Amino acid sequence: MTRAKAVKTAKSKQSEDAYASALVVFIGEEFLQGEEVKLDDVTPLMETGILDSLRVALLLSFIRDELGLHVSPAKIDARHFRDIRTVAGMLAELAADTAGEERVA
Repeated sequence: MTRAKAVKTAKSKQSEDAYASALVVFIGEEFLQGEEVKLDDVTPLMETGILDSLRVALLLSFIRDELGLHVSPAKIDARHFRDIRTVAGMLAELAADTAGEERVA
């Protein structure tokens, strides 16, 4: 799946699976170019060295700019960025919270 299509699907469906697909594509393209690392939604991101502080910042920029979600500083820790499935779950919750806030406003 292309990055543009994965992002479009994630933004329209706002589901954990759609976010996971978009994150796998982004992380694979941006962080693992030429590396022989198996990446799926449960690959440990910190333990394997896929994510470090700079890459977390780049990932947060992708989430904000491409997916339209803001991750609060309170959620920027190893627990929330353990693997892609964990990040995707957090994004699905943020999207649901944002949608709920928009309906109330």
